[in-house]
Amino acid sequence: MFLRANILQDFLCLILIDVAKLKRNIPKNIKMTDYSLTIRYNHLKLITESYLEIFFTILNIIKYLIYILIAIAIVIFIFLKVSPAFGGSPDKDALKNIENSQNFFEGKFQNIKTNYSNFRSSEKKATFKDWFSPPKDKNPLKPLPTIKFKGKDLIEGKFVWLGHSTLLLNTEGLVVMTDPVFNRASPLPSFNSNSKSNFFNGKPFEFENPILIDDLPKVDVVIISHDHYDHLDSKAIKDLSDLVDYFIVPLGVGAHLERWGVNKNKINELDWYESNNYKDIEFTFAPALHFSGRGVFNGNSTLWGSWIVKSKSLSAYFSGDGGYSETFKKLGEEYGPFDIAFIENGAYNVDWSNVHMYPDEAVQASIDLKAKILFPIHWSKFDLSIHPWDEPIIRITKEAAKKNVNIATPMIGEVFELSNIPKKSWWEKLRN
Repeated sequence: MFLRANILQDFLCLILIDVAKLKRNIPKNIKMTDYSLTIRYNHLKLITESYLEIFFTILNIIKYLIYILIAIAIVIFIFLKVSPAFGGSPDKDALKNIENSQNFFEGKFQNIKTNYSNFRSSEKKATFKDWFSPPKDKNPLKPLPTIKFKGKDLIEGKFVWLGHSTLLLNTEGLVVMTDPVFNRASPLPSFNSNSKSNFFNGKPFEFENPILIDDLPKVDVVIISHDHYDHLDSKAIKDLSDLVDYFIVPLGVGAHLERWGVNKNKINELDWYESNNYKDIEFTFAPALHFSGRGVFNGNSTLWGSWIVKSKSLSAYFSGDGGYSETFKKLGEEYGPFDIAFIENGAYNVDWSNVHMYPDEAVQASIDLKAKILFPIHWSKFDLSIHPWDEPIIRITKEAAKKNVNIATPMIGEVFELSNIPKKSWWEKLRN
């Protein structure tokens, strides 16, 4: 490196001398022994030495920055491979089932096709400020009012919402749980943040009465819509692995559960429109306009969807996540009417309008499904988009009133039955 520097230095000096000769009109054949040019040469040599020192210092800095970036990349790669939160990979038999799916093509699950267009020029487009410097009241300024839940209260025909997309229902003596999430919606280590946004931390909102796994009744069946972190909580699955009798999940998701301690014999994976009858309750996995993935490189490697739960006394629909499409009308005609439809209502914005519904679309979905009761879920627990935490419920209740749709708005932890659904606007007092 030093030898190359000297050669480069002399080369630059000779060029500069030629320039100096031209400017002073000195004949090109003048000898280097000329005193003035010797002085000039030494002067230029000092200058080039300084510039070259700076140049090679910058090269060294770049070199070490590259080393640091490579080291960070290696650490991230190891973290992605080693951390259990990212889930597992399907074994040979599971992979064969995945590859045999009509919805699996070129190594990925494919989304449903739709002719519906929901372009909205009136909706606010997300900006850098929305994500990194939101208004102070984007999230609740104090703990959300909740009911202290007691597992023994969930008797036959009762329902309870635990926040976001986690629900419990008791039908025909069987307790069913959807998308159990009791912790942060992020695989990364927690960090303390004074930010007004919890989006990058995955931190749930504070509840007056937090609901823990220890508060739950005996859970017979868990159904999961997809493997995103706000719907599939690795720590919760570990805690539930020995407490739950049966897990019904989309294709590919079983590998995650196995890595987190669930016995393989307690897991059943389904494709779209496949059903599983468990103790006289029919669970049918239905399409949704969404996507999946828990890591950087495994997008859409597992299936996503919605659930239809039918017993002698109940017909229920659980949307999971998804954008609006004609599929709701198809499901309503084929499987409806439904006694109640739990439909996502939150985490929407213009850029995500194909994978998350706006409140008016959620109301229309309930109409398409022929649901007697609309229950908005997927709000009031996590900061997942640019809108204020209570905007989804404000908008959907207005739209439901406009369309004459019967809407349930229980508090988190409030046990209820279909014959007497709660309709309190409990979120309003947090703005007063």
